[in-house]
Amino acid sequence: MLAVEQLERLEQRRLAIQQSQDRARSAQQRNRLGQFATAAPLALEMLQFARGLLGSQPVRFLDPAIGTGAFYAALLRLWPIARISAAIGFEIDAHYAQPCRRLWRATPLELRCEDFTAAAAPAQQQARVNLLICNPPYVRHHHLQRVDKARLQQRSMQASGVRLSGMAGLYAHFITTAHCWMREDAIAGWLIPSEFMDVNYGHALKHYLLNAVTLLRIHRFDPMQCQFRDALVSSAIVWLRNRKPAPTHQVEFSYGGSLSQPQSRGLATVHQLQPQARWTGYPAALPAARRVTRDVAATTLGALFRIKRGIATGANAFFIMTAAQAAERGIPRECLRPILPSARRLDSDQVPANEDGEPLIAHALWLLDCRLPEVEIRAHYPSLWRYLDEGRAAVGRGYLCARRTPWYAQERREPTAFLCTYMARRRERADADAGRFIFNRSQAIVANSYLMLYPREPLARYIGADPQHARCVWQALKSIGSAAMIAAGRVYGGGLYKLEPRELTAITAPSVAALLNAI
Repeated sequence: MLAVEQLERLEQRRLAIQQSQDRARSAQQRNRLGQFATAAPLALEMLQFARGLLGSQPVRFLDPAIGTGAFYAALLRLWPIARISAAIGFEIDAHYAQPCRRLWRATPLELRCEDFTAAAAPAQQQARVNLLICNPPYVRHHHLQRVDKARLQQRSMQASGVRLSGMAGLYAHFITTAHCWMREDAIAGWLIPSEFMDVNYGHALKHYLLNAVTLLRIHRFDPMQCQFRDALVSSAIVWLRNRKPAPTHQVEFSYGGSLSQPQSRGLATVHQLQPQARWTGYPAALPAARRVTRDVAATTLGALFRIKRGIATGANAFFIMTAAQAAERGIPRECLRPILPSARRLDSDQVPANEDGEPLIAHALWLLDCRLPEVEIRAHYPSLWRYLDEGRAAVGRGYLCARRTPWYAQERREPTAFLCTYMARRRERADADAGRFIFNRSQAIVANSYLMLYPREPLARYIGADPQHARCVWQALKSIGSAAMIAAGRVYGGGLYKLEPRELTAITAPSVAALLNAI
């Protein structure tokens, strides 16, 4: 991560560049081009919210209308450089693109001075992004030429399957065109005019939000509190995940105040919402039963977290190793990822990490995790090839490995800050070992001796709002108590306590739910 002092200097330079470049253009020129800069505090708040949704996975970032880089500056404040695997920005106007390129030249930003809506999206999933944040140009349809409208409609249809109205503003085409730039499960946050929620041309855009992706939340600002000093426009932030919505999915609507502290909020199912309906009535128009309420005493861990087992490698002795063993076997670093040892080998319930996300623990381990085809491994990594070839007969034909393609590929798991022990034997301190919650501050994943807890909304948003909130959640989890954990699980001969994921989801967590009442 860049030093705080460096980031402060860069941000001060960026703000000065923004003011200078804005002054060089008349208000009428910038209005026609839809150029309204995002305030730095709002950019930071949006990235904090995005961090709660995205979790701790490495970031592939895209801003299709980057300007001087308000969102990118916020990204650098919240993610270490080592966790930013790619950062792409588009800016069609060289007036802003050239100083932006000079400003961020020592950082990972790839700045492209071109029209985002005309750029070719990556064909491969790996090259696409998992975080897209943008304040797209607010160019009204009557400032678009007929030939441009036709081209934009065609690109929107190709990218998202949605044909936008000829009355749609340019920002709507940015949203639909960006669809094919996103990986599956990617998060996108769009700062746009709220008019789409009510006008006829917004029907197609709302159809896209309800059917092509999972619409997570729409926050509408009070129209009397304009978000742009030089534009009288009512604004909204639209959050989505690039995944088809579940039949029971609920969309959060919030209004007034700020993104993190709205005046009101409520939930509506995707079936309640119709593209032809006016959405600016939400959340006030939602029935009382649909309002966001939290019965603290009855809230279960399953309502707060998605719970999964850690990975099953099929052969831990072959796939999990120390750094020294990996070096001796000639396994390249890019084919390894950190994995925690069993809980009994952890000296503490907290796992600290270095700047690269590697756990700072006494018994550090690494997982062989490679999806390259064998022909590439043989050509580029001969030592790894020999190791795999030696293990093929004994390991590759095992029950789990034989059912994977390739056989040495591991299950996909993202790291999470919250882990729970899966089993414990009755000893003198049996209660302390049953349902032990681990606070994982590293990028390590775990094997199936752990359960992994992934925060759902709105807990993910709460955690993303402040780095200290994750610790608060962990402390609240610990307060559940081992007696409740033992009662929820099952006991076997010899005093073996076992807690299945479904059993953990049913445990009530009032202390965790109480944290959300402050939102």
